[in-house]
Amino acid sequence: MQTFLEATRTVHPNHLGISIFKTVVRRVCTSKLGIISEYTSLDYPHMPHFSEIVLISKMLHCRGYFQTAEQRFLIEPLSGDGDGDHAVLKYENVTNTPSVCGVTNTSWDENTGDFPPRLSKSRSRLSVRVTFISEKADSDVNKVRQRVYEIINFVNAVYKPLNTFIALTGLEIWTDSDKIVVTAPAGETLDKFTSWRNDVLMKRQRHDNAHLITGIDFDGATVGLAFIGTLCSGHSTGVIQDHNPLAIAVGATLSHEMGHNLGMNHDSSSCICTDSTCIMAAALSYNIPRQFSSCSVGSLEQYLNSRNPECLLNKPQRIELIQPAVCGNGFLETGEECDCGSVTECTNPCCNATTCRMTKGSECADGECCQHCKVTDASYMCRPKHDECDLPEYCTGDSNVCPEDVFVVNGLPCKNGNSYCYNGQCPRREDQCIKMWGANAVVASDWCYSQNKRGLSYAYCKRPTNDQYIGCQTEDIMCGKLFCENATFYSDRDNDFGQVDTGTKCGEEKVCSQNQCVSLEVAYKATNCSAKCKGHGVS
Repeated sequence: MQTFLEATRTVHPNHLGISIFKTVVRRVCTSKLGIISEYTSLDYPHMPHFSEIVLISKMLHCRGYFQTAEQRFLIEPLSGDGDGDHAVLKYENVTNTPSVCGVTNTSWDENTGDFPPRLSKSRSRLSVRVTFISEKADSDVNKVRQRVYEIINFVNAVYKPLNTFIALTGLEIWTDSDKIVVTAPAGETLDKFTSWRNDVLMKRQRHDNAHLITGIDFDGATVGLAFIGTLCSGHSTGVIQDHNPLAIAVGATLSHEMGHNLGMNHDSSSCICTDSTCIMAAALSYNIPRQFSSCSVGSLEQYLNSRNPECLLNKPQRIELIQPAVCGNGFLETGEECDCGSVTECTNPCCNATTCRMTKGSECADGECCQHCKVTDASYMCRPKHDECDLPEYCTGDSNVCPEDVFVVNGLPCKNGNSYCYNGQCPRREDQCIKMWGANAVVASDWCYSQNKRGLSYAYCKRPTNDQYIGCQTEDIMCGKLFCENATFYSDRDNDFGQVDTGTKCGEEKVCSQNQCVSLEVAYKATNCSAKCKGHGVS
């Protein structure tokens, strides 16, 4: 099977970049090499001609592929249900010229100016909560579910070197009827899916990113479409055509489209790719890519530092995951006591990498309250306070996990009385301008804020729909759009990056709440401490 991908970048009506995958599919002959009945993920350090073996899913009847120095092989079950023997098939090379993108790539942040690093937590590991929607009304639900698991497992193998875990937290299969009209023009389908996701899915399923996989044949050679640099936003979406019987090929397409969501553009000739092709290549040859180029890695870091997509820092709980647990992926899943990565990666003496069980005598294997495989004493501070509105947390003595973050009560004065605490932060317009536009940015004059009464796209308080802007009342002008000087204007119509933060001081004993300037008592219900803190505050 040979698949070529061609990508273009267009301008969405909301001024967001879109990437397009195009494919040309050609079937080729495969030769049966042998039969296996079972296998596991293996490393062959003593056999240099084996460069890698990748297990897509041992729980899914051993579907996957492995590679020698010069050839790749597929592992597929011989029977439809996956039971019994499996075949090893040679993945043949076919001489053909891949299609390439004729449109010059431009970065997602070309006109947004220089942004300072703004990650509030360690870059140790990121997690993306993904919800998958399968438009497969006539298909066997169990087979669709297994295929999605295979796709996600491949995507995780691709993103693992980037220290990013793709957590499948939702899978919806439209068995009765489609919830949107899925059409051949991929752009129309993406717009409709994005609207449905924001109006329906977001209200009942917590997730960071959503993709629709469909059996519809998109117009031309298009097999995928996604927005660029939009993760954690209303446009954190993509649509994928199920264009190849091989799950790993569709997984490569999904990895590519998610890469666009994460701010990556197509690779250029200057990018370094240690393999024959990389995930963000404009053309996908027969050789299914499985790694990112130097350009993709740089684009991801730039996106994380400039846009600070906070949703990626929220680690999903084991109960949220619906994909089968995979021992060795470095993420703690249901049924595991620990997971320190593969046998070659694991350096944790508290965890057995082969079984994902703690070693003999170990009480814990990780966590802020775990030291030398033992749970720390209750006096150990596991999370120091980060500012005057926060409080330190201490271990409980009976858990390896640091207790949930607590902070001082909302409304207490901070910054020498110039602001008020809100959820552990001390919000100020000055800091918001610097955070968004750089160290030279300062708060604009009061005249600028008076423009918020006009109700325009750049000056308003309320925005009930994408194209409707409601001006501020005079008393609320300091709680509308944020105005800064020495800054470059950013024109993203989907997210209000320039709104004044909730809890920002707008007058004596007053703060911004839902774009209105209200008293502390109204904002935080001063007569009810528990209501003010939502269980996390300390007075």
